Amino acid sequence: MAKGSCLCGRVKYEFAAEPIKTVICHCLNCRRVTGTAYSTNVSVPSSAFKFQGKPRQFSFDSGQGPIFKISFCGDCSSTLWKESDAEGFKGTHLVQAGSLGQESDNYGPQGEIFTPFRLKWLPSLENVRQFEGTDSGL
Repeated sequence: MAKGSCLCGRVKYEFAAEPIKTVICHCLNCRRVTGTAYSTNVSVPSSAFKFQGKPRQFSFDSGQGPIFKISFCGDCSSTLWKESDAEGFKGTHLVQAGSLGQESDNYGPQGEIFTPFRLKWLPSLENVRQFEGTDSGL
């Protein structure tokens, strides 16, 4: 069972299933949401996901079709997970790998998506599939 939390520890979560996949996203919205060069999304079945605490939520249009709901801590602002009802995302929670702490070492990426938006100084990962759009081929 994997466990994660926000920085202050007021919102905690766990999932009791193997992740479906892990994908790095280079889209501009994911970069803004995380405040980093990309987001690392560990996709887990919603049926295996539980949380404690009271996360705040914000919805945004990805600009690529799906509308995402982001859950984050209202106290420390840590981004924790994303959800969407769009095809390909239904029934999953996209856990932000950084919120897993050291456990994120266990979930290396299988793909990088929206690669045209990758920062020029950031190289692609070797032996990881590359996609100009979404990861529908994974």
